[in-house]
Amino acid sequence: MSKENKPEKKKKLREMDIEYLVLYRIALGILPFIIIAVIFFWIFGNKITNGMTECYFRKITGLYCIGCGGTRAFNHFVRFHWLKSLYYHPFVPYAFFSYFLFIINGFLYRHNFKCIEKLNPLVLIYVGVGVLFLSFAIKNILLIFFGIHLID
Repeated sequence: MSKENKPEKKKKLREMDIEYLVLYRIALGILPFIIIAVIFFWIFGNKITNGMTECYFRKITGLYCIGCGGTRAFNHFVRFHWLKSLYYHPFVPYAFFSYFLFIINGFLYRHNFKCIEKLNPLVLIYVGVGVLFLSFAIKNILLIFFGIHLID
């Protein structure tokens, strides 16, 4: 490798590190809002989920929307009923898991743990979108073809 290519390669690596660390700082900035939401749902979650209005998408089409069950899943998740949360909407536990995985990975990477590689946040996002659409598809396939209502 020539000497001219080494500085360019180091510059690209530094730019990638900066982008990653910016995403890490944004994720840390979101943490207080997540904590507030968890505390709010811990206190008022049952009141919120019991008095929920009907989903307009479901009212019009008769099908589940892509977010159907998300509020109940979040309520169960913050109360440590993780299987119920997974049942109502698998994206909620996935989002918490991937968020904290990214935070822990970013912390370890930022503090130069040699065995830690950067976690690609795009992979987490793509898998999350896949979980959203897969959940949407399974709920509606069960509803349309088998008449099974997963969420009342």
